[in-house]
Amino acid sequence: MLKKEHLDFSISQGRVKPRFLKADDPAFAICAEQLLLIYREAACEHLQRKTLEELAAPVLRSAVRPKTASALNKLLLNSCVFTPAADLDYPAYRKECFAASAKLLASGISPAQTQNDIDIYGDLPDFEKLNSFDGCSIEHLLDNYNMAQAQGLLFSAGEVRLTITDPEPSELRRVMKAIKFFRLLAHFRQEKKNCVTIDISGPYAIFSQSAKYAVALASVLPVLSRLVKWKLEADVQCKNRLLKLKLSDKDPLRTTKRAFSSYIPEEIRMFHRFFAEKSAGWQIVGDTPFIDAGGQEIVFPDLSFRSNSSGKIIHLELFHPWHAAQLARRLKLLHTKPEIPLILGIDRSLVKNEEELGTLLSETPELALRCHLFRDFPGVASTCKILSRAEQSLP
Repeated sequence: MLKKEHLDFSISQGRVKPRFLKADDPAFAICAEQLLLIYREAACEHLQRKTLEELAAPVLRSAVRPKTASALNKLLLNSCVFTPAADLDYPAYRKECFAASAKLLASGISPAQTQNDIDIYGDLPDFEKLNSFDGCSIEHLLDNYNMAQAQGLLFSAGEVRLTITDPEPSELRRVMKAIKFFRLLAHFRQEKKNCVTIDISGPYAIFSQSAKYAVALASVLPVLSRLVKWKLEADVQCKNRLLKLKLSDKDPLRTTKRAFSSYIPEEIRMFHRFFAEKSAGWQIVGDTPFIDAGGQEIVFPDLSFRSNSSGKIIHLELFHPWHAAQLARRLKLLHTKPEIPLILGIDRSLVKNEEELGTLLSETPELALRCHLFRDFPGVASTCKILSRAEQSLP
């Protein structure tokens, strides 16, 4: 991710557009090659951070466009892993070393002759040593730069509308999986047979933890870039103005990261493993379907389960922070369409206890059989309990 001072864009007729780079752009090619050489050699020699900055400084000063050079340098710096400080009280250790050195000097002995392997300034960022560097190619650095420029503008988005045309089911599932994983507040609709629209609330529409939410929203963009036909429109706060940002498959947005469908978060892995061990009556179904909720709305559950006794399949949808409005809409849906085989998991950041849950369900008490509370991620026992209750109540 880039900071505001690294973003390069143009504004025209109420629209903000990132200035994407091309491989033959002189502002990129020469600077990128020089910086990559410096970082690779610094990684081989395990140079200190301050030395790395000193080596990069002349390249940044002589660049055709200093802002571009600074952004490239920031991306490369983000790819570095520096040696962490040892488990040591450094201030006390420095004081001890200085006192010992003073005694040696008073005795006519040079402290250098008894130099310790531990760096006494190891806790200070400037003295951290470069341990490893993800040495990307010039092409990969270009892709990272263009992606980061677009992501930076999404940090100040209010509302985002994503339109996916003619999606393959696997492509659509990958996007929805990413949105679910990053716990974004999204509303899925299928207005046309070959077109899916996703309305996502941006950081400026969230009243708490907006910085964390902004990172989550920006993290979805690399997943979108793998789609064949897509476009994104967002209202963004920029230069104290509300401007329109438009991105699509026509923009040079590419990612070298692996497809999101191949990534399974550790919490999901653990849940699958524990569920298989502790639940004799249910099995997790591999492919979670899209549920037609009517009125052009689509529900994409987080997990699906099959009963070993009845063969019924019941889906689970999780509601995390920021999802209060979504939760209210889903409760209304289940009240009007109780035949939908869907149960709800509600994070305690939204509803703290059973009493608050009762208040929330005061107008739809019958849905108490379909809702359970969790913290961070549901437990296996509570999930099995709500599945059994739902199995008995569903037709």
